[in-house]
Amino acid sequence: MEIDILKLLSNSSNLKRFSSLIREERFTKTTRFIYQNLEPYFNDTSKDEVDWEEFSTWMLLQHPNMTDEKLKHAQSVTFLLNGMPEVTDSTVLKKLATRYWAEKISDAAYDVSNGEADMDKINELMREYNLEVKGVEWNLDSLNLSDTEMMEQLQELKDAPKYSWSIPELELMLGSISKGDFLILGARPDGGKTTLLATQAVHWATQLKDDECILWCNNEESGSRVRLRQTQAALGWTREEVMKDLSKSIDTYNEKIGSGKIKMLDNTSMTVHDIEASIEACNPKIIIIDQIWKVGGFEKNSMNGIDRYAKLAQYVRELAKRYGPIIGASQLDGSADGEKYPKMGALYNSKTAVQGEADAIITIGQNPQEGADLRFISAPKNKLSFANNEFRNAGAAIKIDKERAQLVSLLGGT
Repeated sequence: MEIDILKLLSNSSNLKRFSSLIREERFTKTTRFIYQNLEPYFNDTSKDEVDWEEFSTWMLLQHPNMTDEKLKHAQSVTFLLNGMPEVTDSTVLKKLATRYWAEKISDAAYDVSNGEADMDKINELMREYNLEVKGVEWNLDSLNLSDTEMMEQLQELKDAPKYSWSIPELELMLGSISKGDFLILGARPDGGKTTLLATQAVHWATQLKDDECILWCNNEESGSRVRLRQTQAALGWTREEVMKDLSKSIDTYNEKIGSGKIKMLDNTSMTVHDIEASIEACNPKIIIIDQIWKVGGFEKNSMNGIDRYAKLAQYVRELAKRYGPIIGASQLDGSADGEKYPKMGALYNSKTAVQGEADAIITIGQNPQEGADLRFISAPKNKLSFANNEFRNAGAAIKIDKERAQLVSLLGGT
């Protein structure tokens, strides 16, 4: 299979197209050595196709100190390549990824059967396999996209359901969100993250069809408190008004929002497996995760915490593509204290690859001198498709009504 990949890449345009999908560390030493010499060969000779007989001589001249054994292995591969028919099927890249993960999963299954590991290890490997293979498939599809298919994708984007924000300032800044969007919301503790999420969740719920729902994944505070905030945000009632007659409150909430429109996964130790199972159960159109970096997963196959967070972000982005927009809440560090518009660097994990996965990073700031009931919202990163270019990187002041768990526009409206 590796030799098929080398044959596919023996065309300079294919090498440019597919190099981003290559994981050379998974090749044998000989394949890796030949692969690493392809680009220098094309640069040196200005050819569009590899002449494998010439390549073998060129390689020897480039590496005069190469051991006899290494030379023998490399020349045996180039001899085979010289006699092979052309390879044009790029799905060989997917097959290579599948083989790699199949071997890892097989080894894990052996460990499980011997009592040296549990099924979580296999589940985690399966998630990583799906992430990589889906990514390879998506990239291959993108690279081989016809004009007709491109038009179909643009039409799909145009026709996809779009969910507006209840607060005019956010709608101006971010535009409506749709399937594929991954947003991160950051604030200091007690800064208004959950209030904003509750305000938006009940607003988005009214935009769904009767059989559609939102999945709220809660690992932060108690589920009952989140439910109370959702009810307050929907009705504009104080805690006392909601608690005074719970039956009336629930009936009024259901009349306004709809029964069962916001499903909740309430688990302080939730994992990606729990989220997947909940998604399979209710097929949500919008997913909220509060808080995103506390979700467990990818610990066993990550080199460190930074690597784990990067894999988790990639996983969440893939979920957004498959199901619908996802907004994940995160903490801002102490550098955001007193800042009206915190910088992206204040976001937890901002110095990792995580921020690259998000389409938008939204921050909520506060400055006591401006008033205890004011919050300041900005989007230091904003690549959302339907954002208004004039306001894409603007900031806005809004009012927080803690009594009713609502964020209120200063332009009018909730």
